[in-house]
Amino acid sequence: MQVRARNQGNQVINVTNAARARDKECAGRNSKKQRKNSIYAGDLNLQKDAVTLRKEKAQRKALKLISDVWAGDKKIDQNIMDIRSKVSELQADIDADWEIVNQGEAQKEALREQYGVEADSQEQKDLKLLEKAADMRRFGAGEVSLTEEEQTRLKELQDPITGVYKISLTEYQQRCMDIDGNQGIFEKRIRAAEEQIESCYGAIRSIKQERLKHHEMTDAQKEADEIMAQAGKDAIGLLIDEAKDHVDETYEEEREEAKDKAEEKEEQEEKIEDRREEKEELEARIDEAAAERHETEEARREQEKSAREDAELLENMAQAGMDVAGSSDAVKAELKEMLRKMKLLGEDIKGSAVDEEV
Repeated sequence: MQVRARNQGNQVINVTNAARARDKECAGRNSKKQRKNSIYAGDLNLQKDAVTLRKEKAQRKALKLISDVWAGDKKIDQNIMDIRSKVSELQADIDADWEIVNQGEAQKEALREQYGVEADSQEQKDLKLLEKAADMRRFGAGEVSLTEEEQTRLKELQDPITGVYKISLTEYQQRCMDIDGNQGIFEKRIRAAEEQIESCYGAIRSIKQERLKHHEMTDAQKEADEIMAQAGKDAIGLLIDEAKDHVDETYEEEREEAKDKAEEKEEQEEKIEDRREEKEELEARIDEAAAERHETEEARREQEKSAREDAELLENMAQAGMDVAGSSDAVKAELKEMLRKMKLLGEDIKGSAVDEEV
């Protein structure tokens, strides 16, 4: 019986060890799951995300577009400034040439006074007609016109085509015509400079009109805005895609987590069931061991009782002068049974006497 009890204890120990092994295996799986969910700095993408790169690229493109147009505008503005600077130089030359021309007029007036020529004299009128004819040859008949009277008189004074004089000029007239010839040089320069100025202003007007026609800066700004708007849309698209991917990943992670939790719960339930079975088995083993101990105790008591009865039988037989030392077990058993019956009979007699007294 004792050997059986030891075997039951070993079974209980084996069951406990198996439960511990399952707990260790579950802890290992949880540890792997925890390591899987951990985030390491080495796994992070430390470069700029696609949205930022897309925006920066669009900004550079828009900036270059505007910068190119701005550079073109600056070049045009500089061209206009150069033209205006040229106009200023030409105007300065014109002013200087007019100063020489005006000085010539002052010299003529001084000569007229010096020679005492009257302003309304024929000599003075012929001088003015000759100066007028000289202007016609310099600038063309469209610039200067003569009356019929002046044309008739001019034919008398000189050949209108060659300019050869038909009369002898007075000293006053000759000196004035020399000054007039010098004035003509500067007057031509003035006319040429004025034509250049007009051409410069025409170029400026053309540039401005061309600029208004094309609206390059406005168009560039609009195109830059469109580039940035498209970049914004692309960025939003990337964010949406990223959000979708994130949602999918999150859903997958949650699904895996739910699956792991379900498996963990199932494992916990299995562990609880195992422990319950272990407890029931242990209790059954304890009850069985207790029953066996009780049976053993009852047998021991029976043996002690039998031993006492044998001793009592021997004592009684010895008192009766009976020698039972060499008697067989069968004889001893018969004697023992006889004494038992006699004992029961004595108890019955005692019981009857009590009943009569009652």
